[in-house]
Amino acid sequence: MGVALALAYIVFFLLSPGDLFPELAAYRPLVVLAALTVPLTVIARLEKPEIGKLRTQFLLVTLFFGFVSCSWFPHGGLRANLDAFLDVSTTVIAYYLGVVHFRSPGRLRMIRAALVAVALFVLANAWLEIPIARATADSTPYVLASGFEDNIEVRIRGLGMLNDPNMYGQLLLMILPFLFVAKKKTGLGAKGYLFAIAISALFIAGVFLSGSRGAETGFAVVIALYLIARFKEAGKVFAAVIVPLSLLLINVGTSRTVSMAGGLDRLAIWSDGMSFFKSSPLWGIGFNGFVEREDWTAHNSYLLCASELGMIGFFLWMSAVVVTMIQLNRVSKLQGEQNLDLARWATALKISLGGFLFTSYFLSCTYGLPFFLLLGMSGAVISLAGGDEAIPVRGTNWQGWSLGLCVGLITSIYIMLRLRMV
Repeated sequence: MGVALALAYIVFFLLSPGDLFPELAAYRPLVVLAALTVPLTVIARLEKPEIGKLRTQFLLVTLFFGFVSCSWFPHGGLRANLDAFLDVSTTVIAYYLGVVHFRSPGRLRMIRAALVAVALFVLANAWLEIPIARATADSTPYVLASGFEDNIEVRIRGLGMLNDPNMYGQLLLMILPFLFVAKKKTGLGAKGYLFAIAISALFIAGVFLSGSRGAETGFAVVIALYLIARFKEAGKVFAAVIVPLSLLLINVGTSRTVSMAGGLDRLAIWSDGMSFFKSSPLWGIGFNGFVEREDWTAHNSYLLCASELGMIGFFLWMSAVVVTMIQLNRVSKLQGEQNLDLARWATALKISLGGFLFTSYFLSCTYGLPFFLLLGMSGAVISLAGGDEAIPVRGTNWQGWSLGLCVGLITSIYIMLRLRMV
């Protein structure tokens, strides 16, 4: 029952039932689902004390959630803290659902099937609406249209959080590595590979139809990460060749080229974001403070986190990512002989999270459900491998890596802004 409700919550959140069926909006179906799911999740956690072996990642995500919920205390906005808690809890719940309910390769395949179904549902509806959008030059629920007369650009999208074509393209990239995780030691088998390749082709087409420059570039990164994971040193050589070639093909084959000039409007927003960060580098300006001041989101998950939550919140966010990647890497190596299915899931999640983090440089998904779902699925895999007792993070200097990445990312944004000003 708990697994079914967890799957329903994730699917409905991505499909946005309030937009899909407006008559249901008044009943707040997601709130109802959450109210039903949380008690069952708590009970399931109590029945499985071994989940408690997942300590570091769990603590970091929980601390981050708490920090977001209290982010307005330094600014005196007491009511804003409650709003932040209610807002972020709808997405961070995906982490806890993932850790508790998807703790087996079989259940991970269930969430994979659910995500694939959501992506295909949006893609099918968008495909049907593209001719209408082209003919009328008007946007439809699943297609964003812009331009005039013979120069109409269409970009596919979903509803709710997927209403931004960039977010939909990122979701497709996130799912791609999961398609090739096999239960059998020999791989997916002929039929399995045919199915996975067919779905992959549709998703790749969806990425390019979304018109997202970040997702298109991210596709090249996902390929590179796969090659490195599959072929080790030789994969690095292949990646060094394929990534630049992929970027060239993207620029040739699409009207929205990947270039600095194509992102000048985004850099202008980043400049304001850096000002927000400088005004309160330790605590930040508070959750959702960026949109309140700018009327636009940051278009960069790292800058959004740093400007709204300061270095403290950014460090917690980055630490959760770093610890997850370290432990997934160890699971993929240690379980390679003992539990090949688990090792494959660890590798797929590494690639998926890597692609997600790359595209996050151009998108505002700091608090998004897909991010917390990835962490939750990763936490489930780490927990299955024995948690912190079997996969310790002691001696990895994850704190130093996290702080270094925080400083490095903020510095990279500053350098890009300075280069633009020259």
